[in-house]
Amino acid sequence: MGKVLFWIAFFVAYTIQGVTGFAGNIFAMPVGTNLIGLASSVSVLNAMGFFACGLLAVVNIKDVSWRELLKIICIMMPFMFLGIWLDTIVELRILLRIYGIVIIAVGVYNLIVKRQRFLPPWAQVLIVMAAGLIQGMFVSGGALLVIYAIQALRDKQQFRATLSMVWTVLNFIYAAISFQAGHFTWDVVSIIIGCIPLAIVSTLLGNKIQKRISQEKFLRVTYVLLLLVGVVVFATA
Repeated sequence: MGKVLFWIAFFVAYTIQGVTGFAGNIFAMPVGTNLIGLASSVSVLNAMGFFACGLLAVVNIKDVSWRELLKIICIMMPFMFLGIWLDTIVELRILLRIYGIVIIAVGVYNLIVKRQRFLPPWAQVLIVMAAGLIQGMFVSGGALLVIYAIQALRDKQQFRATLSMVWTVLNFIYAAISFQAGHFTWDVVSIIIGCIPLAIVSTLLGNKIQKRISQEKFLRVTYVLLLLVGVVVFATA
């Protein structure tokens, strides 16, 4: 029964990701932690993040900003490894709560303030660094990365395609680390097998839904999701 409930939550979360290009793992992780365990959730969602984001990236390959992709990967990757290391030696529950509060504040601010204000370049770099660190610790750096991506990638198609490619690369690296550590047990593999068709349907469904949403509505959906992500992260810390 736990697997079935996880698959339902996974489908909903990845449909959202198909629309926005982020937030799938962030919504699925708290449910997975309670239903199948933290270690299994990390392994499953990294594998499926690679698969689903790779599918979305391939479908929208012409819209990928390769310059921004390279920039984001180069900044995030070392901090992701730092986050993975910190996760093995430090109690991070309080940091997770702080992370949730930050994301809630960002979501509320952007929903209230009508005129978009851009961060200076140095602050943008810090945001991407923090996204890498959070990705390594909690497999949920997307909520921070989207703060940068909204400013750097103004077109919604380019936004989704580039973020999808970012998660394809980073999830593949993280999944390889989990595989080497022996986390891909038969139970985890059986859950992944069940997730594959759900990922295909949810990604294509989300991709279809986003084509019916205007740029303004797309940004508002993104900010609302940021707010919801912050609440979920804080509540489950």
